[in-house]
Amino acid sequence: MTVLEQMAESIAAKGSGQLPPSVRQRLKNHLLDAVGAWIAGRATEEGKKLSGLKLKRNRSLSIFNRQPLDRIALGVAITRLTEIDDVHMPSCTTPSSVVVPTALAVAGQLPKQDSQDFAHALIAGYEVMTRFGVAVAGHEISSQGIWPTYLGAPICAAAVTARLLGLTSIETANALAIALSMTSGAPGKPAGESPRWLLLGMAARAGCAAALAAAEGYAGDRTLLDSDWMVRTHGILCDPTALVSAPSGDGAVGALSLKPYCAAKQTIAAIDAFRNLLGQGVLLHDIVSLRVVVPAAYADMIGHRNASNGRIARITSAAYHLAIAAYHPDELENVARPNLAAEPEIAAFMARIEIIPEKGLDQIYPRRWPAAVEAVLKDGRMKMDLVLDATGDPLRNSEVDVRAKFHRLADSAIGKPAAKKLADACLNATDRNAALTTICAKFNS
Repeated sequence: MTVLEQMAESIAAKGSGQLPPSVRQRLKNHLLDAVGAWIAGRATEEGKKLSGLKLKRNRSLSIFNRQPLDRIALGVAITRLTEIDDVHMPSCTTPSSVVVPTALAVAGQLPKQDSQDFAHALIAGYEVMTRFGVAVAGHEISSQGIWPTYLGAPICAAAVTARLLGLTSIETANALAIALSMTSGAPGKPAGESPRWLLLGMAARAGCAAALAAAEGYAGDRTLLDSDWMVRTHGILCDPTALVSAPSGDGAVGALSLKPYCAAKQTIAAIDAFRNLLGQGVLLHDIVSLRVVVPAAYADMIGHRNASNGRIARITSAAYHLAIAAYHPDELENVARPNLAAEPEIAAFMARIEIIPEKGLDQIYPRRWPAAVEAVLKDGRMKMDLVLDATGDPLRNSEVDVRAKFHRLADSAIGKPAAKKLADACLNATDRNAALTTICAKFNS
């Protein structure tokens, strides 16, 4: 049996039996979190621009019509652009941004929405995305210009779709194989406005199309992962054992990290550590300089001060986030991430921050994404705080109030009554068919 066939066996078998209560609770939280991100993303300028790609009366051609596969592409792109969706640290992927929109679009087209089938489809997507990310060493290839989530999006979406359609294990293996052959992963660095989010959405759309093709009898090369195909076509090693090993604990969904606010995951431990120092009595006007010590693997990524270069630059800048946490802490919640870098106090504070790579911390990366913040004070003292597990990480998952986060994101966009109804539906969608139908109707409207 090939690797893809073994993966397919697991996906096709996931419809039997109730999931453990702990797994169901995690699914509810991550579903609610992703739907909140989708709502918030639609209200951003980038989200509105993506939605503007849909067919209009004065256009004879457009990228998107109003078909279910188009909803997948838009839903994935809009959810991911927020940078408030969850992260699986060992694989360096953001699974819910692909899993949830795909599942809601497909489930919404079925004659009947079945909450248990939906739950198992979510699990299938989480397992495939994270295992694939681990298999290709996502934390390493990301520094080579490969975006692990983009790389895994087709095969992940294919798994979700195949499970919801009830494909056989062979049909599912064919879906995975067809999807794998459409994998890219390298969005490049365009000089103008980046199509990054659009590319991810289209990759997920392709994965769904692969499953639909397999359902009609089309076959893929199910031996792709039994050879050096990934090396020959993408220059990436792939460890098949990570794809077929037995799950432990609550599986992939139990290892996901929730984001407390909009920020690159690599910056959150540093923000936590800085806030801890402030909580210990360190005063802003006493700080002469700050040293942020992080794994060498991502020091360069978060070490810039180019906050005026766009929203993504602000989201990835540790210096900018610490300055915001110092002077405008409420702005951490703002998904739009406006440019405040020109404010004198923000600019001056950013200039005092240095990012230091520490290879010793690489020993616990990517299982953990730590940071230490060292503050040198006017009186010569040095205060330091080390955060190994940031707010929202698996060991601190409960510290993120997902429902409160959802309402911060959704109330202003759709109104409090509608937000409450949708939140209730999300928290019941893996148990009650009617709740799932409610969310599908909202997503597919």
